[in-house]
Amino acid sequence: MNPFTAYHIPFLGLKAGVHTFDFVINESFFEEFEYSEISKGNFTVDLKLEKQSTMMVLDFSLEGKVEDTCDRCGMPITLEVTHEDRLIVKYGDETKITEDEILVVSQAEHILELEQYLYEYSHLALPSRRVCDNEDDCDQDALDLLDSLQDDDEDDDIDPRWEALKGLK
Repeated sequence: MNPFTAYHIPFLGLKAGVHTFDFVINESFFEEFEYSEISKGNFTVDLKLEKQSTMMVLDFSLEGKVEDTCDRCGMPITLEVTHEDRLIVKYGDETKITEDEILVVSQAEHILELEQYLYEYSHLALPSRRVCDNEDDCDQDALDLLDSLQDDDEDDDIDPRWEALKGLK
């Protein structure tokens, strides 16, 4: 059985207009992807699908919590994340992705498989820098160790060949 059937929408029988769908993404979802950055996380996804005669517009709204480690001290942290994205689905002769936000589905298709988009949008929700909310919350022993390992004498050991380039300003 396909573990992603809960994230499929049979759009063929939908009438024109706005339809809403709710999904839950958790650890078992992310385990199915080999290189997922998220191992422990829970998301709720609100999807608004607007079906028109020539296309569909899907508006995704993700909210959730992800457990990760602080980039500064290495302690476990919980990140609250949100993300909104839009996918436009047009009807065509063959199924293909033309641009980042446009998917063309063939007339023979009748199900939208959304698992890849949900995976990508949940990763786009992650901040690029994952740190504790306040530096005081970080593990002070780890920060002290990093400070002691930092080399303060970087400027003293400059290669003389590079030293001549400083005068070219």
